[in-house]
This record gives sequence, C-alpha cells and structure tokens, in this order.
Amino acid sequence: MRRILRTRSSDEGVTLVELLVAMFLMSIISGLVVVGVAQVARVLIHNDDENRGLQDAKIIMERLSRDVRQARAVVCNDPTTQTSPPRCANHLQLWVDANSDYVQQPSEVITWTVAPSSDGAHFDVLRTVGTGASATTTVQATSLIVGAIFTYCNASGCGVQPEAATVVNIDLTYDAMVGLGTNTRHAEFSAMIRNG
Repeated sequence: MRRILRTRSSDEGVTLVELLVAMFLMSIISGLVVVGVAQVARVLIHNDDENRGLQDAKIIMERLSRDVRQARAVVCNDPTTQTSPPRCANHLQLWVDANSDYVQQPSEVITWTVAPSSDGAHFDVLRTVGTGASATTTVQATSLIVGAIFTYCNASGCGVQPEAATVVNIDLTYDAMVGLGTNTRHAEFSAMIRNG
C-alpha cells in the first residue's frame, strides 16, 4: 500500500500555469500558420488574375492585329457611333478584301466590339464577320476586358477620321478579377493597315 501511495504522489499532473503556457504557444503557432496560408492564397489569386488577363489580352491582340494588317481600310459605318465624337472609338470596323477584287462585299466587313458581360464589371470582346442577317459573331474573350479604345492615325498624326487611317492604335484595359489580384492592366499596340 505504501508503494502505491508513493507512486501516485510522484506522478504529478499538469498544473494550470503549464496548461495556459501550452495554450498560449499553440495560439501563436496557429496564428502564424493562418497568416502564412492567407499570404499564399493572396499570391495565388494575384498570379491567377495576372495570367488569365494577360493570356486573353494576348489572344485578342494577335487576332485583332492580324485583321488590321489584312484590312484594306477602316469603314466605320455603324450608325450608333456615326455622330458621336470620336467616331468608332469603342469598336473597330474593317474591310478585309478577301477575294482581292477591290469591291467591298458585306461578307468582307469585320467588326470588333465590346459588350457588357453578365457580371457587370467586364466586357466580352466580340468579332463579327459580315453585315446584316448573314453576319456571324464569335466571342473572342469573355469577362476579362474592362475597356477597349481605338484611335486612328495617318502620316499627318493621330485623331483622324477612321476612313483616313493608315494605322490603328488599340488600348485594351483588362482585369480578370475586379477588386482581387492585380489592378487593371493596359495592353497597347499599333497595327498598320495593308494599304497604309
């Protein structure tokens, strides 16, 4: 019986102070882990935003510049922007003489526009080939672009009427996740019209 009592008396439990110190240390370690995970998540969101936006901007720039280089002229005959200066600043309308007959056919008009997407913060980039009932529209990028501006230049400078342009300057503003990740980015480029 004395042995049992002696064993129990030497087998002490954890004191309240030791328990509080252990809990304090665990809370500090947990806080550091949470901060680290939050930082990693922020970096991943930033990188995803940057990559998605840049990828779509590159695709649009390549396709758009190809269309401008193949175009014979800028036509800008959209009645919704005919009277509002600057003309054709929010869309680009090109005549691509596909059969090289120097006669503009309705199927040879390519129009690039931006249309509001369903999220209310972005625009979808649309490419329409043809005019009227035979026109076909395809979405080139969705929910990444927040703006597009077209300016027209020739040998005398920029700001000329679209029909007199030999060079088209394009400024795309993109942000894949508005309010998250990166801030808005600009992709600017110029393309010369085939006859320019």
